[in-house]
Amino acid sequence: MTKILIRNAEVKDALGIATVHVKMWQKAYKCQVPDAYLNSMSIDERAKVWEEMLRKPKLDTHIFVAESDGILVGWIQGGKNRDTDVESDVGELGGIYVHPHWQGKGVGTKMINFFLEKLRVEGYTKATLWVLGTNLQTRSWYESRGWRAEGKTKIEPREGFELHEVRYTIDL
Repeated sequence: MTKILIRNAEVKDALGIATVHVKMWQKAYKCQVPDAYLNSMSIDERAKVWEEMLRKPKLDTHIFVAESDGILVGWIQGGKNRDTDVESDVGELGGIYVHPHWQGKGVGTKMINFFLEKLRVEGYTKATLWVLGTNLQTRSWYESRGWRAEGKTKIEPREGFELHEVRYTIDL
């Protein structure tokens, strides 16, 4: 595997994070999210959102990037759980994305292992994540790494459609 460095995200990473974010949505959610929505996604607009998030980070939330030879190839984000029905020792993986050209090269596994270790060190004993119910490939990837579907679901309204998500959990 190519050498991958995982580090804290910085404001200068906003465009790279946005690029991975949009490219992965357009690939992973094809036929699961309306094409019109996917086609309207703008890397430049997303970069502005990321720049603002990186300038004013939320307390108890981490954003890390993965890079290879100075090229941003993925990102992962999360920390304190946002769900109101979990105990305070349950962390959350809020998002993980690997650029389509870098999938299958171990980047996601390296990032998730790094992130879960960070949660362990911070005292979390479990973690959760939400994944699109129809995203079977990603659900299978999580399950192969020890995550379990918990039975909780939610609907997240978007512009003209809804995302039906399933919550997964893992013991740390």
